[in-house]
Amino acid sequence: MIRHPGQRLLLVVLAAIGFVGCVIADEVIRGNFELLDHNGQRVTEQHYAGKLRLVFFGFTRCPDVCPTTLLEVRDALRLLGDDAVHVQPLFVSVDSDFDSSQKLAAYVAHFHTSLIGLTGTAEQIDAAAESFNVTYGVKASEESSSGREEIFHTSYLFLMDRDGEFLDVFGYGTKAERVVETLRAHL
Repeated sequence: MIRHPGQRLLLVVLAAIGFVGCVIADEVIRGNFELLDHNGQRVTEQHYAGKLRLVFFGFTRCPDVCPTTLLEVRDALRLLGDDAVHVQPLFVSVDSDFDSSQKLAAYVAHFHTSLIGLTGTAEQIDAAAESFNVTYGVKASEESSSGREEIFHTSYLFLMDRDGEFLDVFGYGTKAERVVETLRAHL
């Protein structure tokens, strides 16, 4: 219930911002890529046409963000039951120097049988990251005086539609139940 006339204007402004935000996200997140899957096969976003896609960028040596997110993806797929066949989870490695197709195959197998690991050259990964508006890189570790480097990356889980168009994004820590609720709305 709106109790103050100014609240009505605020609601209109917030609704407009939400609409514009969706339009901007559609323009910024294109979802294109040309990479190698964990079986060494060249794939693009079109290989997964007809399925909703959950796309996450990370790396196999990630100590917490990546495994936590991929466990939520696994749980979401389990909660979907038979409907999980309509969803393709994709894990794009931003660590082309370490994450070979073979390492990705072993890594994604720990989470779910339908999860596909993707890698490529640094240029291919850069192009895919740019298409999703993902940031990643390497910085010196703050915890080590040895100058060891750490990889950082955007920790969003992207939901793309059956044609590869942006639908939604989940922040780090989003629970499987919330992901499933959104997926079911688009199945």
